[in-house]
This record gives sequence, C-alpha cells and structure tokens, in this order.
Amino acid sequence: MIFYLILPSIALLIFISFSSFVYKRKKEDPAALRLILFFLCIGFAYLSAMVSGRGDLVGRVVLTASFAGVPLTFLLFLDRYLQRFGKRFASKAALLLMQAGFIAQLAVQAIEMTGAVPFKSIFLMAYFVLGNAYIIYKLVRSYLAHRQDDLKSLFKLTLLGHLVGFLPFLLLFGVPLLFGVPIIPGQVAAAFLLGLPIVYLYMFTTQRLFDIDFFLSRFSYYTIIAFFPTLLITGLAVVLTNHRQLAWVGWVQLFLVVYLLITAFLFGKEFLDYRLRPKWNKDLNNFQGSLDRFSSRISRVMKQADLERVLEQEVRSILPVREVAFFRYEPESAPQAQDAAETPQAIAARELAASGRRLGVGAAVVLSTGLAVVIGQKRSSYQILWIGDKTNRTKFNPDELGWLKTLANYSAIVFENLHLIENLIGDLEAEMSKRQGTPSWVLRMIFQLAESERRKLASDLHDTALQDQLVWYRKLEAAMLDHDMPPEMRGQLTDIREGLLDVIHQIRETCNELRPPLLKEMGLVESLRSLFEQQQIRANYAIEFNAGEPPESLGDEETLTLFRIVQELLVNASKHARATLIRIELREDEGGVRLRYRDDGVGLALEKLQDSYQHMGLSGIKERVRSHAGRIRFLSEPGEGLEVDLWLPIDSAAHEGEDGIDERDSNLAG
Repeated sequence: MIFYLILPSIALLIFISFSSFVYKRKKEDPAALRLILFFLCIGFAYLSAMVSGRGDLVGRVVLTASFAGVPLTFLLFLDRYLQRFGKRFASKAALLLMQAGFIAQLAVQAIEMTGAVPFKSIFLMAYFVLGNAYIIYKLVRSYLAHRQDDLKSLFKLTLLGHLVGFLPFLLLFGVPLLFGVPIIPGQVAAAFLLGLPIVYLYMFTTQRLFDIDFFLSRFSYYTIIAFFPTLLITGLAVVLTNHRQLAWVGWVQLFLVVYLLITAFLFGKEFLDYRLRPKWNKDLNNFQGSLDRFSSRISRVMKQADLERVLEQEVRSILPVREVAFFRYEPESAPQAQDAAETPQAIAARELAASGRRLGVGAAVVLSTGLAVVIGQKRSSYQILWIGDKTNRTKFNPDELGWLKTLANYSAIVFENLHLIENLIGDLEAEMSKRQGTPSWVLRMIFQLAESERRKLASDLHDTALQDQLVWYRKLEAAMLDHDMPPEMRGQLTDIREGLLDVIHQIRETCNELRPPLLKEMGLVESLRSLFEQQQIRANYAIEFNAGEPPESLGDEETLTLFRIVQELLVNASKHARATLIRIELREDEGGVRLRYRDDGVGLALEKLQDSYQHMGLSGIKERVRSHAGRIRFLSEPGEGLEVDLWLPIDSAAHEGEDGIDERDSNLAG
C-alpha cells in the first residue's frame, strides 16, 4: 500500500500542486505549459508504474504516454525557456526525432496490446535512457560553452538538477534493467525523480537563482572533512557493538567515543577552516584581499565622493554587477506611490520604506531589484549603497553579504569621520567669524600640516626626479666615454651634461629648503650657520650672526619655526630689500627665545604691509609667531632698512589662550 498507492498518490498531488502554482504565476509565459506537462508526466509515470506492474491495462497505457513524455516535455520546456536569453537548447532535427520516438512508443504500446510485442517495456526504457542521455550531453556542452559568461550559473544548476534527478534512476535501475539486472528497485530509483521538478519550479518562478557555486564549494568541502570522522565512528561502532557484554554498557561506550571524536573533530575543523578552506574556496581569498585593499585605500580618502568612488570600484571588482549607485534615504520623505518613470534608487527607497525594517550600519536589504546596503548614518538619514542584480542571475550568497557588511562598517567609520571634519570646519568658521581672526592653535595646526607636506614633497623629489636625473647623467657620461664622436656633437653633449648637473644641484637645494637637513641633529644654531654659508654664496649680502646657546627645552616645533622665519627673512632680503649687510642675533630671553634681525635694505612703509601682496612672506612670519603665542615687532621706513624683533615662549601651550598681541607697542603684530 505504501509503495504502490500512498507514495505515488502523494507524489502526483505534489506535482499537480506545482502545476497549479506555475499556471497561476506564469500562465502568460509560453514555457509554462511545457513545464506543467513535464510535472504531470513525472507524476502520472510514478503512479502508473506501480499499477502497470500489477498488469492493469489502463496503467500500462498511461505509463507509456507519461514515461515517454518525460524527456520530450523537458526538452521542449528547456528549449522554450532558453529562448528568453536568445539561446536554443536543441536543434529542430533533435526535437523532431524525439517527437517521432514518442509517437513510436505509443504505436508500440498499441501493437503490444495485441500480443505481438512481448518486450515492450525494454523499448520504452531504451527511449527514456537515450532521451535523457542526449539531454545530459546537451547540458554539459551548454555549460562548457557558457562557463565564462552570465549563463554559467543557469546551466550549472540545470545540469546538477538533472544529474541528481535522473542519474541514479538511469545508472542504478534504467540501464541495468536493459540487461535484466536492476541494482535497486524501481520504487527507490523513482524517488530521486521527485527532486527534479523542485529545481525547475524554483528556476522558472524565481527572479534570481541561488548561488550554485557557493553551494557546491561548501558541499564539497564538508563532504571531504566529514569522511574521516564518519569512517572512524562507523568502525568503532562496529567494534563496540560486536564485543559488548551488556547492551547499556555498549551504548555508553559508543556515546563516550563519539562524543570525544566529535569534540576533537571540532578542534581540528578550526585548523582546517584556516588552512584548507581558503584554498578550496577561492572566493574567500578574493574577499580577504579586497578588504585589505579597501582598508588601505580609504586611509587616503578626504571627501565623501572619494569614498563612494573607492567603494564602487571594489564592489565592481569582486561582484558580477553592472549597476552601482549611492543615495541618501530619509524614511519620512521616501516616496510611497509607484511612479512609472522612477529610478532604481527611488524604487529602492520606496521598498525600504514599505518594508518597515529598522536600519543600521551594515544592514543589507534584498529588494525586488538589487540590494541596498547601509554604509553610513547621519541622524535620521541613511547613506545607501545600491547594487543591481548580479549578471549571472544568482542571489547574493552569505559570503558576499558578509563581505558587503564588513565594507559597510569600514565605510561607516570613514563616513562618520568625514561628518565630524565637516562639523569641525563649520565650528572653526563660526569661531573665526566670531573672533575676527584665526585662533593660534588653528594656525599651528595649519603650519604643521604644511611642514608635513613639505617633507613628503622633498622625499618624492629626492626619490624620483633626483634619482632619475642621476641615472641619465651617468648614462650620458658613459656614452661620451665609450663612443667616438665629432667635436661639435661632443661639445653639445658636454653642454647637456653641465645642464643636467645644474638641474641636479637645483633639485638638491630645493629638497634642502623643503626639509632642512639634520636640523634636529645639528641643532638650531649650527643649522643656521650652514644656511648662512650657502646663502652668502648665492646672494650679494654679508651676514653677521651672533648667537648664544638656545634653551635646552626648546621644542622641535619652535626650532623649525625659527629656522623657517630666518629663511623667509633672507628670501625677502634677496628679492625685495636689496640689502648688503644683515645682522642676526639669537639668544634666550624672558623664559623664551628672542630673534632680532636687521638689514640695510630699501625698507618699507609699515602701513602698507597688510595690503601688499609683495610682502606676503612677512605676513606669514607674523602668523607663524602668533601660532606659538609669541610676539613680533617690525620697524622700518623707506630707505632705512628693516628691523624685526620677535620672541617665542618655550612652552607655548601655556599661552594657548593668548592672542599674541602686545598692548605696549602699536607696531607689534600678532
């Protein structure tokens, strides 16, 4: 009753339910009717096989029509289904041959009813085996032809479903039956066919397939690591059950052994996951490499547009998608009604609002079209990364969703930092407008950033341009030594060589100016002496330098500030003052450092200092002094030279609240 009536009847009801579902969902699709016929053929073949085996004439007729119709209806369905992708599965000749074979089976059945053909079931099974063998052959060829394009997952899922459904039936029952030696009963073999309609029902009615590659990689990995524990447990079970004295003792022994083995296996699985799983599943390596690459690139992001560009590049490099977009989602203002002309982002916002899901950073919401990932949050609004459907028409698998969540968390940190910087800049602008001037700590930060950029630029010049110039200089020298050439050409090459030397010297000087050499090691006084020696070679003025020992507690920032101020004063003397004698004094004074400068140049009118672009260097000196809460005074008249008197505190942090203005002298700047 179970095998001949109950199970076949239940199977037929299931297939009828599948057929009704397909008809309601896809009745306008031409492939739907063929899929329904395929389901009904399997259901009636399963039921009638049991009745036919008991000699029922009606059962034998139904079995012939339905059993022979299985490969034919499947071939018709798949050929029609693939036409939506611009593909044909079977040639017209193959379809005509299958239809002719189906008609021949019905004819054989009619003749068999007269008693003329005693081995009718052999012909039916041969037709079934050959038809499905052709289908498997075509599926394998189609998969190999499309394993590099978007239809790869479709053909892999179809091939896998057909192999799981038909191969056990063919190899264990159908083919052996042709030789009269079936390996397993027909009822058991037919059970494998029940899984086949589920695959095609899912494939036909869903918009996105599940990721078959993800499933196969996990299944293969777990079958491999499960083999040895299964072998050990089975062997120990046999040993223990064969040698037990008491039933309950044997079961306790078996429980303890299995418990210890599984515990040891779980410890070993952690090691196997770390060592073997990345090699077995190549996507894991891609995801890890992507996270390393992305975390390195976002460290240089300075604005939201850069973050979105880096994130889009990373998503496109890993996932097979064509559409990636970013938008701001505010639940209160999300569109409620559907608009025929709305964009994918508007559709995503509407579906997010309709879902009522509580969002947070890293949340991934599967939509009717694509996937929405929250990459940032600012009060009640969310920054959304929208990713279109995958080109291979598969769903986003758990590894991909986990990778996207990690990317979103990284992005959220940068997004929050950019938001904080934006607020900080706003606060700075408000503070500056309130105080009618830039706070000293802001100036100090700006100068520190400028020095950092100078060091980077000097390093880049030294490591790239300077080294390239040296390489070409040596190649030119070698060519001049190794080859004979006319005197005129040698003279031209000599001029080029000297020009290269001049360029090399200029690059070195520029690097030294951008990054003072050995300022920390030599100290301020010795560095200034070296600077004066170089300047007097290039300029037309003499320098008298009088310096005592600077305080030991003089910090690196103050040291660099004084060095830059002296550099700027010497540049001003060369370009504008036309001085012939410069006197510079450096000494400790009033718990700080005092620097006095005087030249015999053309001088300037102090009232024009603020508005003259010609003297922006002197304005920069004032800002540097004010950034350290120091004091500076300019004394000058046209034709009387320039005098600068400045003082820097050693511990400028103690003066952070001061604005650097000396009320005792109207010529103090700060």
